[in-house]
Amino acid sequence: MKVSLCILTYNRKDILYKLLSEISEIKKIEEVIVVDNASTDGTPDLFTGIYKWVNYIRNDKNIGVGARNKAFEKAVGDVIITIDDDIFGLCVDDINHIVKYFSDNDRVGAANFKVIDASSGKVCNWIHHCRMEDYEDKTFLTYEITEGAVAFRKETLKQAGFYPEYFFISHEGPDLAYRIMNVGYDVIYLPSVSVKHLHSEQGRKSWYRYYYDTRNQFWLAMRNFPFCYSLKFILRGLISTLIYSLRDRFLIYWLKGVIDGVFGLRVCYHDRRKLTKRTMNLIRCIDKRRPPFRYMVKRRLFRKEMRL
Repeated sequence: MKVSLCILTYNRKDILYKLLSEISEIKKIEEVIVVDNASTDGTPDLFTGIYKWVNYIRNDKNIGVGARNKAFEKAVGDVIITIDDDIFGLCVDDINHIVKYFSDNDRVGAANFKVIDASSGKVCNWIHHCRMEDYEDKTFLTYEITEGAVAFRKETLKQAGFYPEYFFISHEGPDLAYRIMNVGYDVIYLPSVSVKHLHSEQGRKSWYRYYYDTRNQFWLAMRNFPFCYSLKFILRGLISTLIYSLRDRFLIYWLKGVIDGVFGLRVCYHDRRKLTKRTMNLIRCIDKRRPPFRYMVKRRLFRKEMRL
């Protein structure tokens, strides 16, 4: 199976340089694609010299997650790995393991990697709906996709489609996961592949999560869920993002997210696709692993900000 490695970057020239130096040592990758969301820090200069071997795609403006779709369209690999520009640690053994896993498990459409904080050495970017300390070293079904550290089966993407571009950022992962599940594939967490996250703050705006997390949950529900599940999902999400926004003094972005989310429902309705009985059953089974409310309060309420 051929492997394509796709990197999304925005204004992180120095970090990207280090990442490409590391990746250049991996001989098992068929191609490396870098999609640049209109960086203004001189990022294009990297690809006029030693990194001419990289397939470099530059956008005219920052289009968020839509940039990953451009990489999907160009990728020739049977397996497509997507990482962010501040994700390090992939090695040839990981590539071999990913290829073997997809070869041995033909119903797996996407595999999320374990992400380790480069400073603390602890698991980070945990978005899966279960207790991290109980599941961080186990392989399990999930309906989340860690966009910056995941491998896809290309055939799955051909059937399921790509990320919803108008989401820009936030909730595009589960939206794609539902569609992958809807065409009969599974999405898993695969801790045997571990990467390190530097958590670079370059290129990020402090209000992003408070706005986009709030807005896009309306759109995710409209595009996918039956009515009763939508109400439960939106209510839970609105309460969570409201608490975070009040805590971190970003209430104005929460309010704007609610308004834009509601007014954007009409557009999302045209893209709505009914989830199959199998998909909804899987979602409900995964939901049963959700930790109790007091656990989530203890774990998240006093954590500084909402990290991207």
